Amino acid sequence: MASIRKIIHIILFGLFFCLVIGSLKAQVKFYTLVSESTISARQTFQVQYIVEGASSIHQFKTPKFKGFEIASVFDQNSANFSQGFYNFSRIFVLLAPKKGRFTIPGATAIINGKQMRSNAVRIAVKPGVPDMNNIDPDDIDTEGESELHPGDNITDKIQKNLFLRVETSKTTCYVGEPLMVVYKAYSRLNANSQVVKRPSLTGFSVMEMVDAYDGKPVIEKLNGRLYYTNLVRKVQLFPLQEGKYTLDPAEIESVIHFIKTDEPAGKKRSLFNRNATPLFPTAINHRTILRTEPQTITVKPLPTANQPDDFSGAVGNFNVIVKVPAVPIHQGDLVKIQVTISGSGNLSLLTPPVIKWPKGVDTAEPAVKENINKYVFPLSGSKSFEYSFAAPDTGDYLIPAVHLPFYDPAENKYKTATSDSITLHVLPGVKKADTGSDTGVVSKSPVIQPQFYWFACIVLVIIASIGYQVISLRKSKKKEMAKLSTPAPVKEIPSPEKIAATLLANAKLALLHQHQQAFYHEVQQALWQVVADTYQVLPSKMNKHHITQLLAGKGMPAETIHNFSAILDECEWALYTPDQSVHSMGALMGKAEELVKELIEVKG
Repeated sequence: MASIRKIIHIILFGLFFCLVIGSLKAQVKFYTLVSESTISARQTFQVQYIVEGASSIHQFKTPKFKGFEIASVFDQNSANFSQGFYNFSRIFVLLAPKKGRFTIPGATAIINGKQMRSNAVRIAVKPGVPDMNNIDPDDIDTEGESELHPGDNITDKIQKNLFLRVETSKTTCYVGEPLMVVYKAYSRLNANSQVVKRPSLTGFSVMEMVDAYDGKPVIEKLNGRLYYTNLVRKVQLFPLQEGKYTLDPAEIESVIHFIKTDEPAGKKRSLFNRNATPLFPTAINHRTILRTEPQTITVKPLPTANQPDDFSGAVGNFNVIVKVPAVPIHQGDLVKIQVTISGSGNLSLLTPPVIKWPKGVDTAEPAVKENINKYVFPLSGSKSFEYSFAAPDTGDYLIPAVHLPFYDPAENKYKTATSDSITLHVLPGVKKADTGSDTGVVSKSPVIQPQFYWFACIVLVIIASIGYQVISLRKSKKKEMAKLSTPAPVKEIPSPEKIAATLLANAKLALLHQHQQAFYHEVQQALWQVVADTYQVLPSKMNKHHITQLLAGKGMPAETIHNFSAILDECEWALYTPDQSVHSMGALMGKAEELVKELIEVKG
């Protein structure tokens, strides 16, 4: 029974260890983050109240934003079920109506039973574009602009009053250097429009900067004229290779509702009779396709001069810190070391930095956690790599400083972020109960306590169950030997066509009933499912960046990988802006069927 007591001691120690680790995980962060600290009047910006590492949140209260207009509010949640906590953020989109310096107050909440308050943030609002603070929607006379007077040319009128633009933060950058690309539609006409082609961004890693494209127009001034603008796409791009890339155009289909009149073009109506019916009007609905002009991005290779030997592609401005457990470490304990890279740049593409582990420390692949603010440019936040290992023998172990070389495009030079070195003090393991001498003779002093009899009963039941299973297996084996003369039917392996048909059955049903949202969702789910089943991908690895790398490593043709990304992009876009025709849905179904078969056939 000494061995039983040993098992009980181990269990109790494990419970104690879990409590200690749980206390480490209970560290909570509550802070305020703004997308920009300096903005222009009438410009929108985001305020985020973020809670990290919480097990419970109650009475979450946000302040009143005096002097600001609230455009929208939404929440975001992410859970870590394995560690028993989750992250929460409440995001406000605010509009600053006038210039000045303002303080964004913190929020309050009861987190894990404790009253907490986030930090306040100061922002500066600069004067906006002249006369933009007092914009009246009536200043954009869409009805008047949509009139066709004698001698007016429809093509010229459309070119001046309805068009697409693509804006880039820069046209020349380095590999890995982020750039922002915004596609917008500008209009001064009475028109109905829908997106028919979304731009392909091949050669870049893409990060969306908005959660949804709601189609709400915003008034902007361009070349001295006011327009209603709609956001078509807003992304951050991270070039993956050097070269010249032409961004594919976005396309929208518009039906413009013109009114043809015999009134002379020079006769303008006043505000009081602006809505009056023109003389002898005729309605003309003109359909047209608008597209952005091709935009070329030149991607330069990173300089080779003074490039560190251990440079791994980090571009931006970063810091590195290393965190170790605050509690004493004993021999054999599970130790978790966290290396966190924070800053701005191509955070999502960063790989774990090289760490020179001391002799006796054997770590597994790190767990990766990202806390990235995609709403700001350049991308900012943090990326953590958590390493786990069993504490080695008693003594001091030095983990040298971790170095992260990166290229800073703002200063056009290589830099290195360096953490502090860390010394692990490993104490002797917890003293174990005496189990007798090394000769194997068990001490006679211990006496079986009554509370251990239940454990012995459970062991006997388990042994009896195993014995019963062994006897049953022997009997069934004899029966199977008798049946060997009759070959068992061979189970048919389903063909790629059948698998594709099964996975896309729900999508076909949605297409048949023209349920657009359900169709794109089912196609998206089918692609993720075939990858997960065919290549045994863990749920934590189910993201587009990892899957494309996996497929490339499996020898998948580049065209197939491109089609995989393109179809997922099209589904995501359609779910954001559900304005697709049945024809485009049917074409996508054909592409998805071929792609599923290719993914299965190449694996086979």
